[in-house]
Amino acid sequence: MTAPLTAEVILPVSFCETLTYLVPEELREQIAPGCRVLVPLRGKQAQMGIVMALHEALEVNYKLKDIKALVDHVPVMSQTQLSFWKWIASYYACKIGEVMMAALPTGLKSEDAYKAKTESVLYLSPLYRSELSCQELLHSLQTKAKKQYLLLERFLSMKSEEFAVRKADLLWQDDSSPAALKALIDKGILEVQQQEVSRLKVLQADENRLLQLSPAQEQAYREIHQHWQTKDICLLHGVTSSGKTEIYSRLIKEVLAENKQVLYLLPEIALTTQMTQRLKKIFGPQMLIYHSKCSMNERVEMWHRILQEDGPLLVVGVRSSVFLPFTRLGLVVVDEEHEISYKQSEPAPRYHARNAALMLAKMHHAKAILGSATPSLESYTKAREGRYGLVNLTQRYRDIQLPEIILADINEAKRKKELVAMFTPTLVENMQACLQAGEQIILFHNRRGYASVMSCKECDWTPHCERCDVPLTYHKESHSLRCHYCGRQYPIPSRCPSCGKAMMASFGFGTEQVEEALHQLFPQARVARMDTDVLHERNAIGQLIEDFEQQKTDILIGTQMLTKGLDFDHVALVGVLNADTMLNQNDFRAHERAFQLMVQVSGRAGRYIRMRCGVGVPNR
Repeated sequence: MTAPLTAEVILPVSFCETLTYLVPEELREQIAPGCRVLVPLRGKQAQMGIVMALHEALEVNYKLKDIKALVDHVPVMSQTQLSFWKWIASYYACKIGEVMMAALPTGLKSEDAYKAKTESVLYLSPLYRSELSCQELLHSLQTKAKKQYLLLERFLSMKSEEFAVRKADLLWQDDSSPAALKALIDKGILEVQQQEVSRLKVLQADENRLLQLSPAQEQAYREIHQHWQTKDICLLHGVTSSGKTEIYSRLIKEVLAENKQVLYLLPEIALTTQMTQRLKKIFGPQMLIYHSKCSMNERVEMWHRILQEDGPLLVVGVRSSVFLPFTRLGLVVVDEEHEISYKQSEPAPRYHARNAALMLAKMHHAKAILGSATPSLESYTKAREGRYGLVNLTQRYRDIQLPEIILADINEAKRKKELVAMFTPTLVENMQACLQAGEQIILFHNRRGYASVMSCKECDWTPHCERCDVPLTYHKESHSLRCHYCGRQYPIPSRCPSCGKAMMASFGFGTEQVEEALHQLFPQARVARMDTDVLHERNAIGQLIEDFEQQKTDILIGTQMLTKGLDFDHVALVGVLNADTMLNQNDFRAHERAFQLMVQVSGRAGRYIRMRCGVGVPNR
C-alpha cells in the first residue's frame, strides 16, 4: 500500500501560512508544486489555491480533507517563484496567502476568469489539396457558382503551406460574400476551426536604434562589467540626461543574446510611456510591457508567455513585475532606484520592489544594476562601502549643460506685495519670456487638488477623513473634499458643523489652482496638468506626454509624476513652487526626498535651462 500523499496549499487568506490537504489517488501522478487546485475551506464553495509542496506521510493521525480538483496539469509557477514568495512573506512579515493575492493576476485567481481569445481559421478540405482535384473543383464552380469560385480563388492565392487562411482576412474586401463562404463550408470544400490567438501586440524593432555610446558612457559601460566580475549588483550614479538608458540597452542586448530574460523595473506607469517607446524600437517583438493598465486577459497571457517561452525576453514593468514567473532571468535593471513608488504601502505585502528585485536576481544567479541621478542613501552607502559596485557618470549626453538654479524668496515677495497669484515676479517674467520665444515651461508643485485644506475662519474647525483622520483636500473640479489616503469623497459643508457660521474658506493651493491662475495670467498659452486626478483613462498619460513632446502644450503643471525620468527637448524653464514645504513632511526622509525631487525635476529638459525655486526661507 502506498503512503498517502499530502499537499501544502497556499490560499488567499491572512489567518494562516498554508493548509494541508490529502491528494486523491487519481491526481497523484498529475499534481506538482505550482499547480492550482480547488480545495474545501470552512464549508464554503471550493477555494482556489496553489500547491507549495508535496509530502508522503506513512501515517496521518488526523482527518484531512481531499483536494476537490486539479485546475492545471502544468504548473503556473516555478519552484524559484515559490521560494521567492516565501522570502517575501518572511522578510515583510505577512502571510504567504497575502503574497499570493498580490502576485497572481486576477485571471489566475479563479478557475474560469481567463478566457482565451480565438479566431476562425479556414482550411481547404484534404479532398481538394491535390492540383488535379483543385482545378476540377474550380472549373465546376466557375460555371455553376461564380461568387463561390471567386472566393475560393482568393483563398487559394492567400493560403499558407498548411492550406489555412484567417476568416477575417478572406472577408475583409467589400466584394467578399459571406453567403458564398457559408456555401463553401456547407459543401465541405472549406473547413472552419477556432484557433487560440494572442491579445498581445507584436512590437516592431528598428535594428539601427542602438546609439553610439559617448566616451563617458563607454567608460561607465566597461566599469559595470568590471564590477560584475566580483559583485552581482552595481549602482550607476549618473546625472540627469547622462544617457543611462543607452547603457542599459547595451547590457540588455548582451543578455538577450544569451537567450535569457531581463526584468526592467520602472517606478510608475507615467515613466513607462516614454521609456517603452525608446525600448520597443530597439527590442520590438522580444519585449513585453506589464502594468496595471493592461487588461486581465493580457496579464494572464504575459504570465504564460514568460513561463513557457524558450526565447529571449525583455519585460518592462512597474513594481508588481517582480512577481512574474521568470525561468531564465539573466539581468535585473532598476531604473530611478530611489523612487518611493517602488514601495507598496497598503495592503500587505508591504514590499519594496527594488529590494525584492535584488533578491529575485540573487535566486536566479542574475546580475543587477541600479540607476539614478539621486540614489537612495542606503544604496549609495552600500556602494561606497563596497557591497555594490559603484559607477559614476558625471557628464550629460552631448555635453549639455546642467541647469542654472535660482532661489526666489516668497516671503520677501509677500512682504513687498509683489506676488502674482502664487508666482514671484521673477518667475512670471521668465515665463513670459519663454512663451514669447516659443519655448516650453514645466511647473512642479507636489500637491494636487485646488486647496490644501478648508477650514472655518471663525473657529478654525477643519474637516477630517472619518477613516484616516487626516485633513481633507478641496477639489474644485469635482466640488468635493477628498482624502488623499483612502480616496473617499465628502460634500463641502455650507456651514461650519462646529460653530454654525457660514465662514468656510480654503487655504493653500494645489495643481488645480495653479492651472486656473495660469489661464488667467496667460490666456493664450496652452496649459496642461499632469497628476493622478486627470489620468484616469488608459492612454491619457501617453497622450499628455505626446502632446508636450510635439509642442502642442506650452506649460505643463504636475506633481511628483513629472520627476520620473521623462525627457523633453524644448523646455527652457522649470519652476518649483513652494519648494521648502517638502522639507516639512512628517518623514525622516523628507530632506533626502526634497533634494531628489528638485534635482530630478530640473533634469526634465534636454538642453540648458533656467530653474526657479520658490522658497519661503531661502537659507534652508
